[in-house]
Amino acid sequence: MNRIQQPLKLSLLAFGLTMALMQPASAAPEKAPELSKITYKYIQKAQEQMAEDNYSAAQESLEHVLSKVQRRKADSAAVNQMLGVVFANQEQFGKALEYFRAALKDDALHRPAAQQVRYNLAQLLMMQGEYKESISTLKTWMSNLDDGVEVPARAWIMLANNYSRLKEWKNVVEPAKKAVAATEKPPEAWYSLLLAAHYELKDYPSAVDVLETLVVINPAKKMYWLQLSGMNMSMKKDAAALSALRAAYRHGVFDKESDYSQLANFLTFRGIPYMAGVAYKEGMDRGVVEASYDNIKRLANYWSHARETDRAIEMFYKALAMDESADLQVRLARLLAQAERYDDLIKLVSEPAADISSKQKGSMLVMEGLAWYQLGEKQKSLNFMRKAAQIDSSKGQANTWIGFLEQDLNSK
Repeated sequence: MNRIQQPLKLSLLAFGLTMALMQPASAAPEKAPELSKITYKYIQKAQEQMAEDNYSAAQESLEHVLSKVQRRKADSAAVNQMLGVVFANQEQFGKALEYFRAALKDDALHRPAAQQVRYNLAQLLMMQGEYKESISTLKTWMSNLDDGVEVPARAWIMLANNYSRLKEWKNVVEPAKKAVAATEKPPEAWYSLLLAAHYELKDYPSAVDVLETLVVINPAKKMYWLQLSGMNMSMKKDAAALSALRAAYRHGVFDKESDYSQLANFLTFRGIPYMAGVAYKEGMDRGVVEASYDNIKRLANYWSHARETDRAIEMFYKALAMDESADLQVRLARLLAQAERYDDLIKLVSEPAADISSKQKGSMLVMEGLAWYQLGEKQKSLNFMRKAAQIDSSKGQANTWIGFLEQDLNSK
């Protein structure tokens, strides 16, 4: 089963310092750690350089001041945070991780700034494949949210994605559900992640619930319809499985011969061969279903099961034109008899296929005899019945007709 996971998008705009940390010590809020004037000066300078996309200069400024304030934990943490921002903006994520970790090491950052670094660190860790540490960091971030502040959907889905990369599917479900519940219009990929978790856990009823939402969100996606049908079938809900396939057909998403074959066979199995013929013919008309010998025979069978005799006859004639066989001749002859097209039947059986068996020959002689009888040619009918009586497989039926015909002819 294909799984679609929510891609991680690192918001570099989120890498910011609060104004409390960007002011010299004399102006710092009461609860914010105080920064030295030199630290404030170089951080401000680095911000200006970054605004001009001059990251190398910003890096140089920050590394210069870092070497001077190593013993001041608050200053060092603030500069490390900014260096993390510099490297993240240059997509040097390994270096960014190094500096963000360093920024958090001594718990010297103002709480809002520390929270921002934790969140950014969790994002980067996930991008770098450090899923366990990303989970741990994200949970720490969640536990440090202010009272009354709800965990946003983007954080829940990040947590779910981390667990999915570790294939810890049981742990994916709850955060994925919370992400969906916390969003007015959740992205399709979030539902797909939840679907993957239910599927891996073999929780098919829950998977069906998610798929029923996905087909509403994106009805043009064939995979969802086929998965919905397959899930219902695995739970032995054949009616629901067929309903999903028919909905996919109505939405025009079928683009493979196997799609039409699956639907047509299912419809026939459920006793709806007419719709099977309609769908399969549409596929053939569209060129998706190849007009091959086998497919034309298949369409003829659908029409035959649906008692659409004229349509079935047309298809059997097409099949015979492609590959003459006694089996098709016999089946077509029976249909022609049902349609009372006796002249066509006589013409058909008068030229038997090369692969005709003794049993098939007997059947066709009997049918030819019956055709002549229906056309009022009783003597010709008797002649063909006598030929059929010489074949073991058709002897009983032929002799019954012979007795009837001889009596009828002798009574005149």
